[in-house]
Amino acid sequence: MSVNFIVAQVLGFIALILVCISYSFNSKKTFLAYQILANIFYSASFLSLGVLVGGLNTIVSIIRVAALYIYEKKDKSPPIWLYVTFAMLYLVTGNICYQSELDIMAVIAYEIFNIAMFLKYIELTRYMMVFPNCIIVVYNILSQTYTNAILDFIEITVLVTMIIRFSWRRQNRKIRYLI
Repeated sequence: MSVNFIVAQVLGFIALILVCISYSFNSKKTFLAYQILANIFYSASFLSLGVLVGGLNTIVSIIRVAALYIYEKKDKSPPIWLYVTFAMLYLVTGNICYQSELDIMAVIAYEIFNIAMFLKYIELTRYMMVFPNCIIVVYNILSQTYTNAILDFIEITVLVTMIIRFSWRRQNRKIRYLI
């Protein structure tokens, strides 16, 4: 086991913890703040392993989430041109850093993440994050980065748990109003 591999796993684990915490907030602003921090660690994890598409697309994600955070802080909706810009950046980065057919999976996942992050309501964002995370788990398994696959599977589990938790809360509030 190389030092880079160990460092990547530690950085990935820190990112996982931050992402899992982010899903527990009902505030889009707080969610985005934790996502910025998590993406910094994810990017460093990918880059320490030499995974360029994942690393560079995660750097693009840091910039995207920071821009969305600024719009959320100002209580404004981001313009459509911003979404299109990041969608194009993911495609360009994926094309420039293309190493194998597996990278197509990563680009597709990042494009879906992009859609999810531009949704106004955090509930919809949570739902939209499940599918691309599943793609990333398969990508990691096929890339033989098994530790990352396990971490992403844990992320999916936490995400689904938060979806269920907030759904139950919403249902309980509706029932209380009916009684």
